[in-house]
Amino acid sequence: MNIKYMKFGNGPKTMILLPGLSLQPISETPNGLASDYKIFAKDFTTYIFDYRESPEKGTKLEDMADDAAEAIKELGLKDIYLCAYSLGGMVAQWLVLKYPQYFKKLVLCSTVSKINEDNRAFLWEDFAAKKDILALIDRYMKDVYTEGFYEKGIDLVFSMYKDLSDDNLKDLIVHLEAVRGFDVTARLHEITIPVKVFGSLKDGLFTYGQMKETVDLLNCETYFYEGYSHKVYEEAPDFKEMVYNFFIK
Repeated sequence: MNIKYMKFGNGPKTMILLPGLSLQPISETPNGLASDYKIFAKDFTTYIFDYRESPEKGTKLEDMADDAAEAIKELGLKDIYLCAYSLGGMVAQWLVLKYPQYFKKLVLCSTVSKINEDNRAFLWEDFAAKKDILALIDRYMKDVYTEGFYEKGIDLVFSMYKDLSDDNLKDLIVHLEAVRGFDVTARLHEITIPVKVFGSLKDGLFTYGQMKETVDLLNCETYFYEGYSHKVYEEAPDFKEMVYNFFIK
């Protein structure tokens, strides 16, 4: 298997989480995720998939979807409830398009079906290439969190990520390059499982119009928050409950 994963909960249903682009792999960050998703523990066995370690230059989001499909096959998973954020949402769209036999429902949050070249996240690539870790962390935090969360959390995040390795920075650059040119708008009509799209009206990376295009093409349920930024899925206190309710209904 080309990717690492975390597993928690012991419910009869299967959920997979595909995270957004992070400064470090999930496997290298503090393990508080099980408690974050405790609402799912009774009904779901949850897997959080990381992305391939040391991805090759030229990797595309479709390749990352293929890696996830390989892991699903090796783990023997089926009837999956898939929840995916940001970059993970783009990977998830490829995953459901190419391997629909594995999935029952899909939640997308803070993501789009077509990426624009002027997306602010591409600024992170410049900081990573220069190995300017402090500037990278500062820009990342300002782009994905609300001002209040930034002010409360920036010192902690600096302490967590100040020792980012060269490999972490290389992986970040490869993943950002993988996003360039992403566009599955012409194929979204092929997704036939129930889908719900979440987002924030004040997302720091995507406009409402960009996210609404995905909703319209999927012709699906949607909920947009006010007062949050890109990582609404971390900040909004009721987000996980809303995902849970969509999955079990």
